[in-house]
Amino acid sequence: MTKSSLEMKKLIEEFIKITNVKYEDQTEKIKEKSDLIDWQFHVGTNVIVSKNTNREDRVHVNVNMRFPPEDSKLFSSKNPSFSKTVMEISEICTICNIGHQWIKDGEIIAGLAIYSHIDEQNLDRVSFHNVWDNVARVSGHVQKILRSNFSNFSSKNNLSDVTIDKSMYG
Repeated sequence: MTKSSLEMKKLIEEFIKITNVKYEDQTEKIKEKSDLIDWQFHVGTNVIVSKNTNREDRVHVNVNMRFPPEDSKLFSSKNPSFSKTVMEISEICTICNIGHQWIKDGEIIAGLAIYSHIDEQNLDRVSFHNVWDNVARVSGHVQKILRSNFSNFSSKNNLSDVTIDKSMYG
């Protein structure tokens, strides 16, 4: 049976509550800025769970990593480590069936989004937490890749964030 957007939101909120991770319903705040999102939760410090208006059939789980200016300077096509990093991140995301998108601010790479989704017909606690764990696990691998390829990477990306380090089951 098809779930409405509101039904999906209520389910997701219950799934988040059982993890004991601090979260905020940002639906009203996001609606002031955009009509592209039905509802959104900000979980921990960098996880976003949302339902886009143009996709009735899925819920999105994103980990957004923002880079401080000193790290953004490392992400240049002139830096040979950057090409290697891009390939390694693409490979891990492809293997794990997770999407990724570099976030640009003008010509500067300001961050990286790691994301996946749960189809509405499969939306249950186990599938939600499996997707969340997979996105979190890949985000952790991506951060290790960044640190290993850039010796002076500051790693100020919420590396001890409970939403990344903690499995949803314990």
